[in-house]
Amino acid sequence: MVAAAGNAAATAAKKVVLILDDHVALREELAEYFTISGYQVMQAGDGPTLSAALRRQRPDLAVLDIDLPGWNGIEIAQAIHRRDPSIRIILMTGNPSWVTPALNTTSGAFAVVEKPLELARLSRVVRAALL
Repeated sequence: MVAAAGNAAATAAKKVVLILDDHVALREELAEYFTISGYQVMQAGDGPTLSAALRRQRPDLAVLDIDLPGWNGIEIAQAIHRRDPSIRIILMTGNPSWVTPALNTTSGAFAVVEKPLELARLSRVVRAALL
């Protein structure tokens, strides 16, 4: 059992997760969670930081908040998807009215998860997205 967990962590360590959320506490909580889970983590809280992060490194997965000040996470997802359709995208929202539009776009979103986030559910979605 320990060897299997070690192998899973080694596999996850190769994966890079980008977290985009303007709420610092949530972004840091997610970063800590993904780091402990063995992923390499990139963080961004705004457009310039996101652009710089994407120039430095290509993520395997982008976890994007939809409702950002001055931004629309769906449009950001579409731009990422156009640039590199192999990057898996998970959208997050605290506004249920965003779920249907997020799923009915060409955003390339693998899934939409609602806030408040349940880390166990998010973890399952992340694992499925990175298979």
